[in-house]
Amino acid sequence: MPDHTTAPTRHTALVDQAVARLSPRWTTWTLQTIRQHGPMRLADIDSALPWVGAHAMAQIARRMQASGLLDRPQAGVYDLTPLGRDAHHVHRALAAWHRTHLAEFPEPLAEPERVQPERVEVALGRLRGKGTIPLLHALGQHGPLPRGALRNEAGLATGSSHYRITQLQDHQLITRTSPIADRGSEYTLTTAARRLTPVYAALAEFARKAHPATTPPDQHIATAQRTVRASAATSRSPAASSELFSHAAAPQPHVPAYVTALSRPSRTR
Repeated sequence: MPDHTTAPTRHTALVDQAVARLSPRWTTWTLQTIRQHGPMRLADIDSALPWVGAHAMAQIARRMQASGLLDRPQAGVYDLTPLGRDAHHVHRALAAWHRTHLAEFPEPLAEPERVQPERVEVALGRLRGKGTIPLLHALGQHGPLPRGALRNEAGLATGSSHYRITQLQDHQLITRTSPIADRGSEYTLTTAARRLTPVYAALAEFARKAHPATTPPDQHIATAQRTVRASAATSRSPAASSELFSHAAAPQPHVPAYVTALSRPSRTR
């Protein structure tokens, strides 16, 4: 049975959306704190996370409310939305992956089953950034690949791909097949990256639940619609929306040439 090491093609965009929604700094800590204590006032959240700062916490809460993770059941009180509660499944998958493959700090003996927000934030930080998921996906489907082929498969520009590939190496998610950086050198996934399958599944499922309310319309369709409306408005043709004009455009009467000639200003003084 083949090992699907990266998100399937149809899931890549969903995984990207989920990472973008959950990865901003302190999002995990805020979700875990409210999940543990229930609806909380902003001052109480700030007290529970004193290292964030009151002003920053207010901005974080507003951002998370706008992204559908938090709700305000009453003035000054924040609670998790159903989507915010569903994030816990993603957190568990990320924490388990980090604990097993990228253990950078020891597990506390008192609470071995507790989802550590620091693990989740570090894991999300490694998946964050434009091009990260496409690069990992390309290597999972077609790797090992040389840099140029990897860049093309991921659909990235030269500069951004160079930065992201270097970052993924630093994050221990991709590595060279040869220690020497020559023209024949190729990149491949590390063992940790190959074990991201459960994380991708959790992220894609989370994004699917948010998809109906948050996915923007197809940009090509929207652009085509705007073009048709603009063209119709310019020509005032029947294709134009009735809301654009208060009345239908009436055909202009034909003006004889001799009249227009008489209306021209004289060139003499």
